[in-house]
Amino acid sequence: MTGSLALALTVAVTGAPAPDAGEIPGGYYEFGEVREREPEEGDMNRLIGSILFPLGFLRAGGGIAMLLTASPERCKGNYGQGVADRTCSGLRTYGWVGVGYGGLMIVTGATFLGLGLAQRSRHRAWKRRNNIAIAPVLQRGGGGVSFALRF
Repeated sequence: MTGSLALALTVAVTGAPAPDAGEIPGGYYEFGEVREREPEEGDMNRLIGSILFPLGFLRAGGGIAMLLTASPERCKGNYGQGVADRTCSGLRTYGWVGVGYGGLMIVTGATFLGLGLAQRSRHRAWKRRNNIAIAPVLQRGGGGVSFALRF
């Protein structure tokens, strides 16, 4: 009560501060002026990247293990003396395919992860610029108006 009385007296004695040139009093937007849209949070890209990135290392590691076990000097010892040279050659090819596929998964996962982290950073900066939100809320238990202060 005393705070509002002191504020009223201060405004009455000194007068209200004049708005800056070109600024609408109260900080409202002009008709037709659009607020900056909320950027994506990047959750889905971070999720995809965090799955593909380690799986790419596993697949590339499996391909390297296949190359090592199917090398010409180890193939017959690892897979038995009755194995044909064509089989060892096919296993080496399969190993190279695994290394290539795993490498592509690593690059793709890192790209998605980087994109998601950049989107999250952009979204957090947007939230800092727009720190007060009043929005209608509709939930299972009812509805109403919600006031949120973000910091």
